[in-house]
Amino acid sequence: MSRELEHQLSEYCMEMDQKQGALSFVDVLERTGELQVIPGRGNQRSPTRRTWVVAAVAAVAFIIVALAIRLLPPDDTLDPVDQQTTTTSVQPESEVIRGWPHTLQNPAGIYSWDLSTCSGGSCTMGFMHNGYGSGDVDIDFREAILSDLDDEGTPVIVAGYDGFYLRTGDGVEEWLVIIEGKRVGIRLVAAPGTSQADLDEAHDIIESIRTEPFDNRFGFRLVFTLTTDDWDSG
Repeated sequence: MSRELEHQLSEYCMEMDQKQGALSFVDVLERTGELQVIPGRGNQRSPTRRTWVVAAVAAVAFIIVALAIRLLPPDDTLDPVDQQTTTTSVQPESEVIRGWPHTLQNPAGIYSWDLSTCSGGSCTMGFMHNGYGSGDVDIDFREAILSDLDDEGTPVIVAGYDGFYLRTGDGVEEWLVIIEGKRVGIRLVAAPGTSQADLDEAHDIIESIRTEPFDNRFGFRLVFTLTTDDWDSG
């Protein structure tokens, strides 16, 4: 056995001493079954030449195993399953689109003008006001037959479509938009002294309008968002 191999074996034995008690060279030979008793010398034991070869091979094997253990990743990374963090993604609730606001107080949420459906109970289709708030603002949706907004109005975008906007009276604002060949008019009427907050809320409702395919004579409905529970349909 070379000096280098003996040195490595000695280091390994010292390391094992600290972990599980002394491990001598004789221990290695005994574990390999290659230690022989010399007749006539009592209990004195001496390794044969074959024993030295086997011992050297065993020592090299021990060193290789020790080095492999040192190169292994820490225990907390051995089992990726144990380290796997389970994350549960919270799926958003399906969007609930109600019909037109009914005549009583309506919760904040998403509503629609589909020409026929109320959100519950009865409603005045196309008309709503902030009756549970100041009561100063009315909004109504309607099918527009004729309008002069095309000539006098300011070009705007409504529900993603080209339209026109015009102030037609004191506190009265109107929007006209043509959606899939259908003319839709939206009117906002604010009472004198209406607060800016109420006007801003009404404008936010109109700006939130979008279209969605729907089975009616238009082929679509207008969907919008109420951010407070102040609105009802009279």
